[in-house]
Amino acid sequence: MPPARRASATSASPRSGDGTCSAQRGWGTIPRRQWRIASTNPTTSPTCSSPTAAACLPAPGSTRAPPSRRWRCAAPITYGSAGATGTAPGEVSETSQGSDAEHSYVGRPIRRREDLPLVTGRGRFAADVHFPDLLHAAFCRSTVPHGVLRSVDLEVARTMPGVVAAFAAGDLPEVRGAMADAAFPDMHLVGRPVLARDRVRYVGEPVAVVVAETAYQAADAAAAVVIDTEALEAVADVSSAVGPHAPALHQSDDGNIAGKLVREFGDVDATFAGAPLVVRNRCRMARVSGGYLEPRACCAAWDADSNRWEMWTSTQWVHGVRDRVAEMVGVEASSIRVRAENVGGGFGPKGAIYPEEVLAAALARRLRRPVKWVATRSEDTASSMQAHGDVLEVEAAVDEGGRLLGLKAHLIHDLGAYAAPGAAVVLTITNHLLSAYRVPAYRANIELVYTNAGPTGFIRGGGREVGNFAIERTMDRIADRVGVDGFEIRRRNIVGSDQMPYATGLPGVVYDGGDYATLLERVAAAVDGERTSSRTEVGVGVSLSVERTGIGVGEEARVTVQPDGAATAHLGSTPGGQGHETTFAQVVATSLGWPIEEVHVVAGDSDALPHSAVTAASRSAFEVGNAAAMAAGAARRRLIEMGAERLEADVADVVLSIQGVHVKGTPGRSILLSELLRAGPVQVSETFKAPPAYASACHAAVVEVDPDLGSVRIVRYVIAHDSGRSINPLLVEGQLHGGFAHGIGYALLEEAVYQPDGVFVSDTFLDYLIPSAGEVAVVPELIKVESEVFGNPEGFKGVGESATIPAPAAIAAAIDDAVHKLGGTAFMDELPMTPMRVIAALDNLGRDRPR
Repeated sequence: MPPARRASATSASPRSGDGTCSAQRGWGTIPRRQWRIASTNPTTSPTCSSPTAAACLPAPGSTRAPPSRRWRCAAPITYGSAGATGTAPGEVSETSQGSDAEHSYVGRPIRRREDLPLVTGRGRFAADVHFPDLLHAAFCRSTVPHGVLRSVDLEVARTMPGVVAAFAAGDLPEVRGAMADAAFPDMHLVGRPVLARDRVRYVGEPVAVVVAETAYQAADAAAAVVIDTEALEAVADVSSAVGPHAPALHQSDDGNIAGKLVREFGDVDATFAGAPLVVRNRCRMARVSGGYLEPRACCAAWDADSNRWEMWTSTQWVHGVRDRVAEMVGVEASSIRVRAENVGGGFGPKGAIYPEEVLAAALARRLRRPVKWVATRSEDTASSMQAHGDVLEVEAAVDEGGRLLGLKAHLIHDLGAYAAPGAAVVLTITNHLLSAYRVPAYRANIELVYTNAGPTGFIRGGGREVGNFAIERTMDRIADRVGVDGFEIRRRNIVGSDQMPYATGLPGVVYDGGDYATLLERVAAAVDGERTSSRTEVGVGVSLSVERTGIGVGEEARVTVQPDGAATAHLGSTPGGQGHETTFAQVVATSLGWPIEEVHVVAGDSDALPHSAVTAASRSAFEVGNAAAMAAGAARRRLIEMGAERLEADVADVVLSIQGVHVKGTPGRSILLSELLRAGPVQVSETFKAPPAYASACHAAVVEVDPDLGSVRIVRYVIAHDSGRSINPLLVEGQLHGGFAHGIGYALLEEAVYQPDGVFVSDTFLDYLIPSAGEVAVVPELIKVESEVFGNPEGFKGVGESATIPAPAAIAAAIDDAVHKLGGTAFMDELPMTPMRVIAALDNLGRDRPR
């Protein structure tokens, strides 16, 4: 389960737009000193000092999953080996070790092997990396949302105690260009500068960097940097930014519109011209932040002799950091090794690559000393990728019974100040507008718009929740228009399981399997009592979702088996709390037929494999899991073939175990694994590439609305989910609980607020609200549904975002139900649904239901 999304504020928030450096207004504040870890050597992992092996094991009665080899216990732990009890020395036992059932770990609720070091204070994060000659960086950031950068005065900062150097954009010619994150044809996409040079475009944009002997000295010096800015008119709202008189952020013939896209299939115009009914809806989703516990941090060390970097960073994509840093400093990617050891949550923003990572590497080479930067909470919130801020207008052409004939959508997407990774999210949003429904004709008009706000990227849901909210809210309006409830309107439009695999009409968007009707009916039955309740303040809402998991690129895995039986899986994915070491050990152990205790997983290291995609899009279980299973299965076949050759037996008659190989029925004809691999280990690499897999879910929310306060309390929540074959049901449950909590945040609380003049006012957890224990007190009831899949060898699908995507729509529908029972007529189409917006709905101040 990902880390909980709660933390306390650590620094003050800038509130005004004067020309002072952000370090003077709170971003230079240094958080409390971190507890020191057992080992301060960046190349050494701490060891367990437990006097007995039992201290490193789960509670009695649980499935045994000791720590991975990365976190070794100093106490001796003995696993099965050649010469076990009842077996003559040098022979392989025919029983136990080779049993498929014994070593079938997929589907078992095994405790996470990652947890012990984390809960005992031995986790190692990017901020924990230390060198004797380490330097610390602090950034001076713009507090002006939009302005011409006249000058950056570093003279005072350079003379302060402990300061080694200070740089503005013009002082770093070795850093190349801007960070180009997105590419669409015929669009004016402007990349992020590493440091602002001529103009600042959002609060929090880095302008200068100071390097000193200590973090406190660096922060003090950054506060002394003087930035002279000529303020310009700013526009932080995406709707205002497309207006004819809006101030332009970049030189373009089309104002703040970076570009336009149209996606369509079917005869949309004819469909709408002949439609008996057209239902319209307009949804607005607030900007949101990642809300992870660990602020971003990075450390870089350069070795002059080898001209090679070692980097540690809090990221979801070590290979992406490696490649982008190499590009920006002008070296080959092979010159850089990037590691992400423990990552304290990412939720999407840490899947981007940032200027601080580029500058840490450049400064380490320039100064010939390691350089580390650790963000404060407010600094991280203002400068890390945000999401949403979108406006989505939907028109649905339907027949008299509410069956969809066609959809039209107009998406105004907020890029923020630059075309960061969020530009690509428009494809995800418009894919997921189709949801679980049959849509014969579809057109989505998309505008990508610059605003004076932080650049946008992907946050849990990755745009799926935006498209899902819009279509599910539209379905509820259709239901109201034709006089049926939310369950019935979905029954009339749902894609049937007999239609799988289902081609939606958009290129490449093919649902590989699913039984959406079963999900819907299981949830309908679960909340049947509440649906017929006479309590006026209680409402019930439902939503469906289909989630694309995976991104369709090739994913490599490498499995190595040593002569002593130790198996290592090298994976490219970067874990951020999901439990990769445990789940992929289960996959490898099952496919290899090995004790899980002897399987070690290496991930989060760019040297582990040449390439890998970002840990995002709920891709790890599907793409990395299938690759790991393929590599482990290939290693098993290789060992059996080697044994068959040595024993002069048929491959079908050879039995493999961690002890070695023997011929079925004749235990005396055997070879120990150590003898079989005397020449060296077996190493096998496999690549899995397939179109994305689609998970699905149905949610029902039961809420209680206080008509006087506008407050909303979730009293019951039901989730029916089809996330494919579960690798570890315990971790799946944790992901669903965490995703549900995140969905509550989107629905009721979370909003990264920019004032109309562009000043950012939500840079701490005092001002940016995320769910606490009170808001997530209800435990969701989980219903597992597993349907047939096509083209997915192991049947794995993603689950990390599954519970987040449909939650806002289900909660909104439940609030609607309660509001309408209480006499209101408005629909909840804007997130978050704050008490003031609920009261407005109750007072009929919102849009009335169309009749």
